[in-house]
Amino acid sequence: MKSTRLCLALCPLVMSLACMPDVGQDPVPAALEFDPTGEPARVPAPIDLVINPETGFIDFSMIGVDVPDVCDGEGMAVANCEFLQYLESLDGFPTVLPATAPVSDAVDMATAILQTNVILIDATAGELVDKNGLTLAFDEVTKQLIIDSPTGWQPGVKYVLGVKGGADGVKAQGGVEMVGSPIMFLLKKEESLLCGAADAEAISEDCPYYGLLFEMGMNDAEVREGLVVLEGLRQMIEGSGMWQALQEVAGMTKADAAVAWSFPTHSASVVEIDPSKPILPEVVSSTEIRLGFKGGIDSATAKVWSMAKPGNIFVLDLTELEKGDLAKGLPKATAAVDGDQIVLTLDAPFTDGHTMGLLISKGLTDEEGVAFVPSPVTVLLRASGPLVDESGKSLVDDISDGDAAMLEAGRKDLALLLDDEMFAGFTKLSRPDLVYVYAFDFPNP
Repeated sequence: MKSTRLCLALCPLVMSLACMPDVGQDPVPAALEFDPTGEPARVPAPIDLVINPETGFIDFSMIGVDVPDVCDGEGMAVANCEFLQYLESLDGFPTVLPATAPVSDAVDMATAILQTNVILIDATAGELVDKNGLTLAFDEVTKQLIIDSPTGWQPGVKYVLGVKGGADGVKAQGGVEMVGSPIMFLLKKEESLLCGAADAEAISEDCPYYGLLFEMGMNDAEVREGLVVLEGLRQMIEGSGMWQALQEVAGMTKADAAVAWSFPTHSASVVEIDPSKPILPEVVSSTEIRLGFKGGIDSATAKVWSMAKPGNIFVLDLTELEKGDLAKGLPKATAAVDGDQIVLTLDAPFTDGHTMGLLISKGLTDEEGVAFVPSPVTVLLRASGPLVDESGKSLVDDISDGDAAMLEAGRKDLALLLDDEMFAGFTKLSRPDLVYVYAFDFPNP
């Protein structure tokens, strides 16, 4: 996400520190980047620096991004606004987002070894995540290491990640050592970057960090503002327990870590969907479909909606609904919970070649009555505005043009249903009510 305030404070600092890598050697080694000032920013993601410590929720105002209260298309695309509102409704990140670490140079993947020098910790449980359930890749286009789980992360967990640099760590192609960025170098300091001063005005010119930046050409105001912002980040990271987790669980010290970060996942239950993994409905037969979920569930709320009986799960034959046939468009079905799956059983076989729609409303809850939350793909499919502009460019932050275009085709099809006054009238559904939206040509999700 773009960060105006942080950029103004740190841009002069980044430029001044550009010649100060973690290790003094010539030529300058490759870097695991941590630069929130770029366009786009080059920082690991997801990252808990956008979690408001007072509310515990994602809050983009922490990095200078104000999300409109009303998504009317003024100043921000409607779909982008709705997506950011969705993220700010969560007390952690979606469980299907991969973890990424930007780098300056192509990585020699033979040196990137999971749980050896690329560390992922479940800090909630205090243990390494099983590497057999992880994948590690390098994206040559975006120049990022990608740490992912084909089955997604668990909800309500804090994850800590660290990548080792130096002679024994991850290297760039050609055997070039990788080090941390100048900002990460300062964020790893044990002592206050303000040398104990209470505010910017009180920073002594004798403070070594003041002198370091001043001698690199920054003026007095730039030095003071930059140090205050960095010290706030340093304290936030120090208080997160990230360094302790890396040391105690993985034996990785601050000196080892060229870059490190942490992030929480949302605590609410979720019926995930991600065609790229793929996490999709499981068609067992022409009368049985299963939807996997994570977290707890109140099985009494897992009921299929019908004209005669309210429920929170909607099974639809979109092919018949498009013809205007409500009877055939709302096939009779029942729902049951089997372990971590919702099992949908249809009274009559579904028709091959017809398009099936599956919707779930926020009336589906866990045992404490907390509503399920949607996955990102659901939010994009239920968006009330387009995901791409007229030239095919994505209108949603951090969603690629290709992904946005693919999802836009599905969004437009579903909009015909979601915007239909008759359908909304008898189901009482609106877009914000939906925590799961998917349609597919039966039987192949």
